[in-house]
Amino acid sequence: MKTLITWPICLTENAIDEILIKDIYDDEGNLLIGRNAIINEYVLNILEKSKIKQVPIYPTKEDDHLVPYIDLSLGHKENILTMKKIATRLVAGKGVNSNILGSISKNLSIEVNDSQMIGETDRIRDTDEYTYNHSINVAIYSAYIGKLIRLDKERINELCQAALLHDIGKSKVPKDILNKKGRLTEEEFKVVKKHTIDGYILSKGLSFLKEEVREAILNHHEREDGSGYPRGIKGREINLYGKILAIADVYDALTSERVYKKKSTPFDAIEEFHKMGIHKFSIPLLKIFFKNISQFYVNSKVRLSDGMVGIIQFVHPENITKPIIKVQDKNINLSKNESLKIEEIIG
Repeated sequence: MKTLITWPICLTENAIDEILIKDIYDDEGNLLIGRNAIINEYVLNILEKSKIKQVPIYPTKEDDHLVPYIDLSLGHKENILTMKKIATRLVAGKGVNSNILGSISKNLSIEVNDSQMIGETDRIRDTDEYTYNHSINVAIYSAYIGKLIRLDKERINELCQAALLHDIGKSKVPKDILNKKGRLTEEEFKVVKKHTIDGYILSKGLSFLKEEVREAILNHHEREDGSGYPRGIKGREINLYGKILAIADVYDALTSERVYKKKSTPFDAIEEFHKMGIHKFSIPLLKIFFKNISQFYVNSKVRLSDGMVGIIQFVHPENITKPIIKVQDKNINLSKNESLKIEEIIG
């Protein structure tokens, strides 16, 4: 594994758009700025007030050769079509060459540039095959979580395999149920819930998969408190890949447009996890994911609930759903303006 080289940087205007490689604390041990935060004028001001003159950053673009990054040699649509072909062959009882799945999973499991990784999910959303788009998005988010918790490349590759195949059982669910606009009936929901078992059975047709990967396909709707399905297992009974997939699966579903719902902003999605009950998921994994994913949206243009348009200036790692928004020349702290929220990310 290559060692990531970090550079201490003097806090001048030349630091703008660099990315912090670790959390920054003040002299009293209070967390000021989270890892992966983008340095902008607002962040520089925080650091200046705390008399911090140097911070560690990721290598600059000129040094990108020091950092491995993703190369999606297969186009997005090709990846999606390949996943559809895999599902079709498995349902028909036909074999699948390990190289076909490996060509996608190995690309996605490479240590990637963070902003590039998350950017892929936004572009993939524009195509029309939701189930397969979703599987690739879940693989990207899962690989990101795996990277955050320092899984080795082999395990991230296995995690990607599990993510790409986690909904393979939905190929047996009638499309009129999958795309139904209204609430599912009890019988329809039973049909949908069976996709975890069907997916596990179909994965048996891929002899090269490890059992831990198959278990994750079976477990991705299990919950820490035992409220999930198909077996109602909990806690340590759920394997690590299954815990990661559970988070990536729900996060992408919340932030995706569907025929029966509008997509949520990342900040609303995080709040939705809390409404569902974060105890249903692995709290340590959720915390590290939320803390880091939220930083990607710094410098994004947003529309607020009152119609104003601004730029996200800062996301505090301890209050990630209420960032600082710059509207014209004024900074608005959403944590102090309860009547305002981010309605939409527009750029």
